[in-house]
Amino acid sequence: MSKSSPSSKPTPNPDFISQQVMESDYFFLDLKPSAERGFTVTCGGLEYCDLNYCIDRSHFDYFGMEYIVSGACDLTLDGTSYQLKAGSIFFYGPRTHHWLRNTGEGPLIKFFVDFTGTDVVKVIGDPFMNSPSPHQMSNLKSMHGLFQQIQETGKHGGKGCQRILRSILELVSLLTRFKAVDLNESESRSYITYARCLSFIEQHYAEIGSVDGLADTCHVSTGHLSRVFKKYAGESPWQMVTRLKMNRAGELLLRDQLLIKEAAGRIGYEDSYHFSRVFKQYYGMSPKQFRESVIFEGFPR
Repeated sequence: MSKSSPSSKPTPNPDFISQQVMESDYFFLDLKPSAERGFTVTCGGLEYCDLNYCIDRSHFDYFGMEYIVSGACDLTLDGTSYQLKAGSIFFYGPRTHHWLRNTGEGPLIKFFVDFTGTDVVKVIGDPFMNSPSPHQMSNLKSMHGLFQQIQETGKHGGKGCQRILRSILELVSLLTRFKAVDLNESESRSYITYARCLSFIEQHYAEIGSVDGLADTCHVSTGHLSRVFKKYAGESPWQMVTRLKMNRAGELLLRDQLLIKEAAGRIGYEDSYHFSRVFKQYYGMSPKQFRESVIFEGFPR
């Protein structure tokens, strides 16, 4: 991994970049924006922190947001301590005293992005500006993808870079607002059950034929399974399974050009007529109409 944005000659990292990292991938855009400038991303990166990694800052030039990809760490924000793990996301301001130390047996891997400007509050908003405590994401894949996009956009730079980064960070804030859970709640038995069942659904949705069968496989009661999904996902487990099946069906019909019967079989429907009924309820059109409304390349006629 590189340690700076692409250039013909390597440049030294700013003083605030830690030396306690084994590998890193950074981008630097505008480290000294004017005080009157609107929301501006200054820099960001992905760090593989060593076992002795420790940061202790009482002052910082920017606002910062960090997302834990892997590992564990202790974090203190203005005197309040937290234990973080993969999926944790936290935010701090220029005058926030923040202390972070790697506590895992392996490297702490994390994304960070720093920004400043007159409208940070407007862009970031809830839940970060009004809640200093970290948040725990219930869907790690989505948040990881957003920070990966921040990384790729920042490294590419160029026209529209700041506008794109602003939009991605607004989405990060929205996703945190609606999909994150309290750190203490993330250690509860109900959330652990939810996370375990969610992982199984994401990997095996095509094989799931009923909620009762899913509950039996996950060794929980059907009622408890439904309650934890309503609480943390905002939908029933069967709604999630159906959504994943139908999304996959759309791909199979358009991209792979499978016959309707073949697509149905791939996602666990033995009866293609039943599949077509569910498909129409979900998309508002039959599988045949769905495919005919889109040309092979996937663009509208």
